[in-house]
Amino acid sequence: KVSLTVFNLLGEKVAILVEGLLPAGKHQSVWDGTDQSGNSVASGIYIYRLEAGSQMSSRKMLLIK
Repeated sequence: KVSLTVFNLLGEKVAILVEGLLPAGKHQSVWDGTDQSGNSVASGIYIYRLEAGSQMSSRKMLLIK
């Protein structure tokens, strides 16, 4: 099971980009800068969290419009 989620700096969930089962290998996902409701979010720093099985990784990213 794989989950790729975007959070703002307050820790609020902004968007879920990937959630479900994926085969092993390389994959890519593009975030269009919108939240779950389709509203555009502000430029700034966001955190993405990738969970795959028991592994989890979080990184910062910068959204520039």
